[in-house]
Amino acid sequence: MGRSVVLGALLLLLVANVSFTQAQTVKKYFKVGGTLQLSPQPVSGAISSIVWKYDKNLLAEWVKGAIDLTYYSKFKVRTTLNTDTGVLKISNMTAADTGLYSVEINNQVQSQVYQTVEIEDVPQPEVILQPLACNRPSTCGLKCHGDITNAGPVTYSWKKDDGEWEDGQDRRDLSSLEMDSVKTFTCRMKNPVSQKDSVALPNPFYQEKTAGTESSSSPVGAIVAGIVILVVIAIVLFVLGFLYKTKEPFKTWVNVNIFRKKTEGKNKDANEEKNESQSLTKVNDGSNTATEQ
Repeated sequence: MGRSVVLGALLLLLVANVSFTQAQTVKKYFKVGGTLQLSPQPVSGAISSIVWKYDKNLLAEWVKGAIDLTYYSKFKVRTTLNTDTGVLKISNMTAADTGLYSVEINNQVQSQVYQTVEIEDVPQPEVILQPLACNRPSTCGLKCHGDITNAGPVTYSWKKDDGEWEDGQDRRDLSSLEMDSVKTFTCRMKNPVSQKDSVALPNPFYQEKTAGTESSSSPVGAIVAGIVILVVIAIVLFVLGFLYKTKEPFKTWVNVNIFRKKTEGKNKDANEEKNESQSLTKVNDGSNTATEQ
């Protein structure tokens, strides 16, 4: 009899140890003064009993038809428990609330436990150029700067001009294309309890392009320029082909026009000489008349 009791006790301890080692610890972050929400794992069927514990001490308890919803110790006036879902909410969190939380639903202890960790809001980030005197794309980068010592796990995102946010790291390199085409860069810091965006940093390498430069450098401008060149070439080839086929009439037309211009020039010169002779004759006649008088 005594041996059976001992064996049973050892078996229970073994099961408890296995359950403890198999427990999955999930970190849940909170900030002082904020609200902590803990959600249990899904269960099959309706919930009839819930027991939440804080470091193995009772925090909240409810058993349908037997125990009314009850809160314990320091959590009495700032805790709410949804008996339909098992979700627990604790408001006005303090540093003293850091610890291990576990839940039992329908007399089954869940394998997932929650380790709460206090963190602070992320700082106001600032985008800075690194190094400050960089002059080549291969050595130029941007840093999303801020003191995150007590901010816990922080993620970073970047935005170019008014575009979409892109996930990244606290530092990013600048490509040649970005240096020429992007006006501003903005970064975002985010942790489980807060999120803040930096002021947009003007790109010191960006130069405003004129409309003519943009159109000529854009793919559309290049396509249009190519079409225009092809049209001009086609017209020139057509004219040359036409002239080649009609070269004799073309030569005749040119010679006629050249002869006409020469004839007109000679007639013009003859008329000018005739007019000059007539003018000289009139002048001489006038002189003779004056002499006779």
